[in-house]
Amino acid sequence: MRLVPLAILASLSASAWLVACGSDNNSTTDGNPGGGSGSGSGSGSGSGGGGTLTLSGIAKEITATGTTPLPGVALTAYNASDDSMLGSATSGSDGTFSISVHASSVDGYLKATYGTYKTTYLYPPHPLTADYTGVPVFMLSSNTYAAANALLGNTGQGSGNGWIAMLVEDANATPVAGAAVTSTPMGTVGYNGGANNLPTTNASGTGSDGIAYDVNVTAGSVTVSATKTGATFQSHSIKVRPDAVTLTLVTE
Repeated sequence: MRLVPLAILASLSASAWLVACGSDNNSTTDGNPGGGSGSGSGSGSGSGGGGTLTLSGIAKEITATGTTPLPGVALTAYNASDDSMLGSATSGSDGTFSISVHASSVDGYLKATYGTYKTTYLYPPHPLTADYTGVPVFMLSSNTYAAANALLGNTGQGSGNGWIAMLVEDANATPVAGAAVTSTPMGTVGYNGGANNLPTTNASGTGSDGIAYDVNVTAGSVTVSATKTGATFQSHSIKVRPDAVTLTLVTE
């Protein structure tokens, strides 16, 4: 039983990725859209080509007891290079959503917001070149966020710092055990472990689920990777926002 929104990471694979590259008339600053979001599908104009890529999935709340579909979550796809908005949607009564992006190649991220819940950003390590029909968006309440931080001994999480969760996978999209995550800059690192497989700072590497945490990290551009004897993992950069949850994947 996990206290944090990491089921989303386990479902991501290196063969399918989020949101598109390109530009849109609704320019943004630091991931805040210049236009509003709406229910159903949204779209933006991209420079990646004449095709259209679709992101669809179910927005859910995750707690210590499981997950529940969450209606009314505002989801927006952005271009990573300039934070321009590519498309948006609001999850329906069953938590489902769909965003269409006019591009054939994508390089960006997804932002999810819901009331007082922690804002969540999803970053892939690679661009998307095909539809992604299983984007699972998990939202984290402030209480659940606090519980996870307590388990990680992160009682001093600064409001101006970020919070990263990573899934380490091999080339076959299988979670890697025994990998030590790295980042530049680096915060406080922890892993799922122990009898209950809950977040802890007592482990030296990932468990069988491949999940790691890098919390209270300085906001801004952060380069993430991992190390393990006999494996070579690719590094990639993500933009970490203050007082928000950032999810990403580290792959070979």
